[in-house]
Amino acid sequence: MADQTMSIVWIGAGTGLTINRIRTASGASTILADLLAISQADKLNTWEGDLTVNSSPAPGGGTYPGLNQVANLLFLCADGTTAQIRLPAPSLSIMLADGVTVDPTTITTLIADCVGNLQSASGSLAVSFQAGRLNNV
Repeated sequence: MADQTMSIVWIGAGTGLTINRIRTASGASTILADLLAISQADKLNTWEGDLTVNSSPAPGGGTYPGLNQVANLLFLCADGTTAQIRLPAPSLSIMLADGVTVDPTTITTLIADCVGNLQSASGSLAVSFQAGRLNNV
């Protein structure tokens, strides 16, 4: 399969919308499902070829309900470059006690779905998870 790009419009319980893009070798549907399981935001629209519209999104509340709080998840790729996924409104359950650092043991399914599939801008595939950190945008 050719390289794939998925775009996601996120909606949070707070105000506003945000969008991010995931580049993969074989599609991002499993990565999106993993992200939704650990976010308090919900997808409003996704497209990876055809546009998919969620006509009744139901974002949760939580500690980080707005779209201004983003967990940046960084993956190392085979050629030494990095690929990043921005997770809006992350669930508090994926954070260490500091409330800022992502605990990789809580996102093992997402990591497994990204390794060998998620691509950096150079097209290189992710080989390992490096770090995750909460940032305000």
